[in-house]
Amino acid sequence: LTSRAPGVSPGFDEPSTMAVDADETYLSDLLSYSLERLNKEPEALANEETRLRDGVRDAAVRHYRAFVDAGGCYQSVRDEVRQIQRGLEAMRASLPELCAGCQRFAGRAEEISRARALNRRTLAAQGTLLDLLETPQLQETCLRHGNYDEALDLEAHVEKLAALHAADVPVVAELAEGSKRSSRVMLRQLLTRLRGAIQLPECLRIVGYLRRMSALDEVGLRRTFLRCREGHVADAVADLDDGNAYEYLKRLTDLHRVHLFDVVMQYRAIFGEGADGDEDDRGEGAEDAEGADGGLLYGWSAHRVGEYLALVEKTLPRIDEGGALASVMEHCGYCGGSLARVGLDFRPMLPPLFADAARGIFTRAMDAAAGEFERTVETHRWATAPSSAAARAKERDRDGGDGGADAAPPYALLEHVPVAALTNAILAALNDLRHCALPQLRQPLADELRACVERCAHALMRVEARRFGRGPGEEDPGAGTRAAFTGACKALAEVAAPYLEVCYGRVFRGGEKLVDVRGAVAGLKSSIVSAGLRGLG
Repeated sequence: LTSRAPGVSPGFDEPSTMAVDADETYLSDLLSYSLERLNKEPEALANEETRLRDGVRDAAVRHYRAFVDAGGCYQSVRDEVRQIQRGLEAMRASLPELCAGCQRFAGRAEEISRARALNRRTLAAQGTLLDLLETPQLQETCLRHGNYDEALDLEAHVEKLAALHAADVPVVAELAEGSKRSSRVMLRQLLTRLRGAIQLPECLRIVGYLRRMSALDEVGLRRTFLRCREGHVADAVADLDDGNAYEYLKRLTDLHRVHLFDVVMQYRAIFGEGADGDEDDRGEGAEDAEGADGGLLYGWSAHRVGEYLALVEKTLPRIDEGGALASVMEHCGYCGGSLARVGLDFRPMLPPLFADAARGIFTRAMDAAAGEFERTVETHRWATAPSSAAARAKERDRDGGDGGADAAPPYALLEHVPVAALTNAILAALNDLRHCALPQLRQPLADELRACVERCAHALMRVEARRFGRGPGEEDPGAGTRAAFTGACKALAEVAAPYLEVCYGRVFRGGEKLVDVRGAVAGLKSSIVSAGLRGLG
């Protein structure tokens, strides 16, 4: 064994506390020694060392196995210490990774803790969240059952939530989008109902819903209202059966009278246009109404009245009876008077339409009468009437006075069937005309009557030239036939034409002066009665 300095423990780099205390004690003893003692101290220390060495040697001899075991134990301890030191070094090297792992674990644990807390709060508010997530479906259910107030309340609630949380919570943004889709469906449903047959209370509710939705501004709402009501009126007009022109015009007029009045009153009640004004003032001042709402109601009313008048004008030519035409004109006038209460009096626009229709009826009647007369005189067998029949006719004319001034047809026309048939046809046309004898028709229809008489006179002139104008080698048709034809010509020129002129004056007071039948039959008189048939006259 190697001796060590006092106070130094074998196998350790640093002195132990006990060695330090022993050194301090020995140093204190040295300081208390005398010089003689100090001189002997080296020798004493050498003797002590020798004694200790001998003692150690004896102990080592006696206890060598213990020393061997102690050495082995020491070596084992040193090896284990080195292993521990290497383990500590490895642990020190792995400490940063361990620290990072612990931090990751702590972060994940914190996230899990927050998620758990969130789940707990979600579980606590499960009922409320389910109600919120079912809001779009609940809106759709409300729309299917017509509960628009509840649907609008749900929409307002979702909009409020979206304003607060849509940017942070994606689910709320999805709810807002679903609510918008339901709102678009509700808008379409409301507009569809506005196109249906609804009364003022329902209109008020629908417009109130549209205002709550804020989908349209005020002007757009008015436009949409009028557009939807226009669609309803147009659909109702399209559903009418136009097979019978008379019934179609009657139903068309009733439909416009009812619907236009309802739409105007609904518009004014909903949007307040002219609500405090006088009805007469509104009827007289369409310009004031135009300024009150930007002309929307006035423009729509003018459009609808124009469409109605266009349909009337299109359908009137299909009416071929004057009585039916007069009935339709009276019905339209009643409709105009009814709509005049809301400022839509269109009665001044009716006379031109019905005047054209009446003129068409009369013109067709005149054309048919003249055509039939032309066909008849071409094939008629001219013969004198029996003497008894002629005598009775003259007697009746004598008893009745002047046939041209009397309202009844002259009996002298019975001797001449084509002229009598022509007179009857023209009288039938005048009877149809008297139901709708508009002042503006006085001159045009007088011209038509004169043209008809003139056409018939020319037909007789053509017959005379073809059948009674003898050329070289042609056979004489006979005095009786010539006399009958001459009588027919005289009946037309001197009896029927003046009588028809008087009848026209009965339809249009003073209208007989416009017909000028003398000019119409002047050619007949000169060429047939005066020249060709002078000998028979």
